[in-house]
Amino acid sequence: MNKITAAVTFASIMLFPFNHAFASNEALPASQVIAAIQTAVAAYPGNIKEAEVERKQGNLIVEIKIIDTNGQKIKVKVDPTNNTLLPVN
Repeated sequence: MNKITAAVTFASIMLFPFNHAFASNEALPASQVIAAIQTAVAAYPGNIKEAEVERKQGNLIVEIKIIDTNGQKIKVKVDPTNNTLLPVN
């Protein structure tokens, strides 16, 4: 019985940050994320390593990490409301 209690407690602790992220409403429809990725790849051709939705200065942005054709890593930020590239700080 103790193993089950420990497993449930561990699962609850691990899922809390996951559920909290959704509760904070930091998500976008897949179509907006895909459009942001297409904007980034049009400007910087290459392979997608990672895409993440973040809140910066009160606005949701999509940060995309691309590995270009020369193997260089590029970080691109896109405003998903109008699919424009944002400066990367």
